[in-house]
Amino acid sequence: MRNVVLVGSSGSIGSAIHNELKSEHVISFSKQTPSKFNNTHHYIDLSQPISVDEIKEKIDVDVVDDLIYTPGIAHFNMLEDTPLNIIDEQYNIQVRNLIVFIQAILPKIKKSPHGRIVIISSVYGQVGASCESVYASMKGAQNTLVKSLAVEYAGTNVTVNAVAPGVVKGKMTDLLSDVDLKTLIEDLPQRRLIEPSEVAKLVMYILSEDSQSVTGQIFNINGGWYT
Repeated sequence: MRNVVLVGSSGSIGSAIHNELKSEHVISFSKQTPSKFNNTHHYIDLSQPISVDEIKEKIDVDVVDDLIYTPGIAHFNMLEDTPLNIIDEQYNIQVRNLIVFIQAILPKIKKSPHGRIVIISSVYGQVGASCESVYASMKGAQNTLVKSLAVEYAGTNVTVNAVAPGVVKGKMTDLLSDVDLKTLIEDLPQRRLIEPSEVAKLVMYILSEDSQSVTGQIFNINGGWYT
């Protein structure tokens, strides 16, 4: 049984990943109701700065095998109209506290025979996104972090990768009006939304022992929307 730290376990993608990991020992973190699966859950507000020591205290195992970081909250607005507090929250959720979790688990994950760090990024970390410049900037930072850490820890058993989904069916798309959603789907080559379970299956491959040489990669899963 693997010890898995899953951050953002109550989101659409996080829940789908937890479903795949229900037979493992999952230590989950989220701001909302924990998954229905058996796990050790901690409530946390990632929009505020957290400390490395705070996270270390909550991860009470000697070895961590996997860290999966899924949080991402889109903010739709022109940059000139985006308040600084929103930028701070985006930074805390998607960059600062991600680094905090990595710092907290590194001593434990280096003990694993095949440690895995997987970050759920976004297609917008690689292409421009009008009215989502702050969100896209944070996702771009995640991708650069993945590539840098992969080189930094290439001499260990730890791999670092990201999954960059396109438009995933779930809480984010639920915020769109029927008209906006219809227009969006018409722009997608496959004319469909990605299911959270598809993202989860890709994550499971990255977590497997078969992916030991796969590191520093940004895995696109967007139905041909961007290549």
